[in-house]
Amino acid sequence: MIVASANYLYNNRGEVDKLNVFPVPDGDTGTNMAYTLLYAAKELEKVQDTVKEVLEATSKGTLMGAKGNSGVILSQIFRGFAKHLKNLKKISTCDFALGLKAGVEAAYKAVMRPVEGTILTVSRETAEEALRICREVQEFEDFLERLIGKAEQSLENTPNLLPILKEAGVVDSGGMGFVYVLRGMLKGLKGNKIEIVEDLEEKKELQLHKEELKYLYCTEILVKTNKKYSEALFKERFKNFGDSLVVVAEDDLLKVHVHTNNPGLVLEEGVKIGELIKVKIDNMKLQHETIIEENKKPKKKYGILVVATGEGVKEIFENLGCDVIVDGGQTMNPSTNEILQGIEKINAEHIFVFPNNKNIVMACEQAKKLTDKKVEVIPTRNFNEAVTAILALDLEKEFDENVRAIEEVLKSVRTIEVTFAVRESKVNGFDIKEGDVLGFIDEKLELVGKDYNEVAEKLIAKAISPDTSLITIYYGKDVTRERAEGLRNLISKDVEVEIHYGGQPLYYYVISIE
Repeated sequence: MIVASANYLYNNRGEVDKLNVFPVPDGDTGTNMAYTLLYAAKELEKVQDTVKEVLEATSKGTLMGAKGNSGVILSQIFRGFAKHLKNLKKISTCDFALGLKAGVEAAYKAVMRPVEGTILTVSRETAEEALRICREVQEFEDFLERLIGKAEQSLENTPNLLPILKEAGVVDSGGMGFVYVLRGMLKGLKGNKIEIVEDLEEKKELQLHKEELKYLYCTEILVKTNKKYSEALFKERFKNFGDSLVVVAEDDLLKVHVHTNNPGLVLEEGVKIGELIKVKIDNMKLQHETIIEENKKPKKKYGILVVATGEGVKEIFENLGCDVIVDGGQTMNPSTNEILQGIEKINAEHIFVFPNNKNIVMACEQAKKLTDKKVEVIPTRNFNEAVTAILALDLEKEFDENVRAIEEVLKSVRTIEVTFAVRESKVNGFDIKEGDVLGFIDEKLELVGKDYNEVAEKLIAKAISPDTSLITIYYGKDVTRERAEGLRNLISKDVEVEIHYGGQPLYYYVISIE
């Protein structure tokens, strides 16, 4: 049921992603929930089919694989569910109902400000229905059919509970993801084998932490082939080279990922099949030893982990002395495990973590709970806030003083984001067409236009005040330096303006006003 659910949600993640309220190109709720469950499915490969082992592996897998707020909430539902039921040898429909109730309660507790009209509502009302019918419906197929019906009914009602959904004309994306989870479970229960339908370009591998290193080299090849083969045939050809084998074949392209002690053999096999387009070989032992050597060094007072994307943004953080930069941001939220591994690499008395996206904050908080290190998560919503916060960090001050100083300085920062619409929508009274330029101030949609420089100029004029001392423009990978300088020339000469190449995808500008 869990594996079928994970695969079914993954195959339908695009439908869930499209439900993002704002029509910006960063709707990734379905993707985050799918990867959260897929991590659990990977954990299930290691266990026996007892209730206890299956639930413990699912709880651990969803916890470590949780991506984004929706993934963290889903992980909490499974965590509460597993905790309530893991000591049973068999599960009745009423046991399932009580477990689901416990999972929903855990999810509500995990969210600082629970909002109705979301996955929380859909899961809660589904649990209430489960408790109501479990005594009369004891066959699990009928039971799940009834729960899915209730979940779908609850999902359809989410726009009536959350005005922003009604205005945009959509149901809640997390709630839709939960419905797909239940549908996938029913398919698994009925014995339907759900296989993942993979998109080669979107393939993201799930790397699980291993204590003992059996193979030295993480090897990846991309091969252009002359004819089509089945993935099963490829897996047979590469399976003896090592473990962690992932093979994806699509049309005339083949991607192979394997942990091996003989990367040359993998390359030779690839050459037999076709033309090598891309080769990547990493020495995992060397990476591991580097971490160990780092940990042998004396602890420094403060360490910094940031989540960031964009070539220029990452370079800025490197220059600011950040210890670990976790790749991620809009559309690519890192998992709890990826953040945790980053934290473990830092040898410092206190570690500051900057999520730089509201959808990553919960995963960072979850990683904080899983480490013994002293970690403070600063809930930054964008990378420009982290830049300001890091510049405010004083190495001579005590930890608590720095936390207060950072919180204070962040109150003085306003953030402008300029992006584009990926679909038609209606938000905050704006009728939005696909391709329109969207302008946000502190995450609120304030302007819709056709030219990103004009939108940015108007937003800056609206956001600045007599107290504004600095405007910093970070231009994205689709904007030229000339256009960014053209924007600067439009701004009042009474304020200092800096321009930096951010290289961030999807967003023409991220502008910081201090």
